[in-house]
This record gives sequence, structure tokens and C-alpha cells, in this order.
Amino acid sequence: MPNNFKHKQNIAIWHIDPAQITAPKCIENLKNWLSNAETERMVRFHQAKHQHAFLISHALKRATLAQVLDLAPAELEFGVGSHGRPFLLGHGQHSLQFNLSHTDGMAAIAISQDAYVGLDVENLTRNVPETAFAARFFTPLEHDDILAHEHTPNSHRLLEYWTLKEAYIKAEGLGISIGLDTFYFELNESSLKIQFTPEARPPSQPWQFMQFKPMPRHLMALAWAPIPDQTKQLKTHDLSNIQEPPCTLNCAVKAADQFFNVD
Repeated sequence: MPNNFKHKQNIAIWHIDPAQITAPKCIENLKNWLSNAETERMVRFHQAKHQHAFLISHALKRATLAQVLDLAPAELEFGVGSHGRPFLLGHGQHSLQFNLSHTDGMAAIAISQDAYVGLDVENLTRNVPETAFAARFFTPLEHDDILAHEHTPNSHRLLEYWTLKEAYIKAEGLGISIGLDTFYFELNESSLKIQFTPEARPPSQPWQFMQFKPMPRHLMALAWAPIPDQTKQLKTHDLSNIQEPPCTLNCAVKAADQFFNVD
């Protein structure tokens, strides 16, 4: 098992630009990794670009998890939760946590055996939705902050909030049914804090957050929480407005090129 997973609250994040993977022999081999269900999902995309992005992102998922589990990528089997979140099938694999995200120019996966994870990545050069979008899906405080930064040079305030919200709802595994306007973030240079409105569904874990740029044109947000059986001293009955991180985190972020040197 790689060193990334020796200590508590370690998370490894790998990322790849799908456009870098072009060798026909490599692509054919990667297709052989996919299950029938994954292949069926891939061919539903009408554009070749989107099929390719699907292939590389799911090959990344299989390659990284297979290395951790010391299996061949094609051997992995996945189930799907009630809200569409995949999980590993097989004896002893249920404790391995992972979350996949992809956007134009990047696929990324977060993996941990010590923490629950939710990951989102966005391309900073994408067309940002109109501010009316923020008024619909964000809280008034977030909306006002987005408007305040609207004309600030190099500001990506809306995407900063969006990646954090996506990371949280993916970590919870409930999708947008959780209510995007029932929780909000306080953004400052030293910390990222989540807060909840009175109508919010209580969080399942004491989530903490990180946000960074793995590459110059991509923004990534990570939600993480220690697995409960390793944090028995935590009082987790009321997680509504956690202010301080209950645990420290070691997070390694690296390019995944090594997984795509397929003979």
C-alpha cells in the first residue's frame, strides 16, 4: 500500500488532463478496463470529446484505486448509492473512500482510508453563469459577496463558492436535493468555514474544507471528515456550525500521468 495511506487523515488526490491521452493503443486498453455499464454510459455521449473525458476520468478512478488495493483496474467492481454515488464492492474494500470529479481540461480523484471525502474541480476559463444564477442557488450573504467581487480583476468568487458547495454535497452523497441555499461559506485568507441556516439538513460529519489550484486554470475544493471509528473522542451529535478543525490533515496532490503509460 502506498505511503500516502500509512497515517491517519491522509488523503491523496490525483489529476490528469484527458487531452494528454491520445495514443490509440493506450485508449483501446483503457476501454478494456471499463465495465459494461460504464461503456454503455460512455457511448451515450454524442460528442467524441465527452466520450473521451468520460473514459479518462473513469480510467483514472480505476487506475488509482487498483494501485491502492493491489488489483488490476479491470477487476474492480462498483455499486451505486441511492443518489448516484459509486462505491467499491468486495470484501475489505468498503472502508476505502473516494470521490471523482471532472471538468474541461481535468479529471481528478480524491482517495483516503482515513477520511470521508467530497471533491469538485472547475475550469476557471469557463463561462461563468450570470449573477441571477447566484441569487437562485446561493444564500443572500454569498450572493452579495459575489456581486462585491464581480469587477475585481482575476476574481473567481462565484466558482470559489460553487466548488465548495459541490464538494460538500458530494461528500454528503445527497446531490442538490440537500438545498444549496441552506448552507453557506465564509471565505477569508486563513480559513474556510461552513455555516447552516435553520432550515438546513444537519451534516452527517464534521466537514472541513480545502481549496487550491492544482493547475493555473483549475480550481479544486475538497471536503473531508475523519472516519468516526478513528475519532471516538469527538462530540458529533451537533455538527451544525463547527468552527475549528477537529483533526489535522495531510493531503498530497499530484499528477496522474504515471497511470496512463499503458503498454
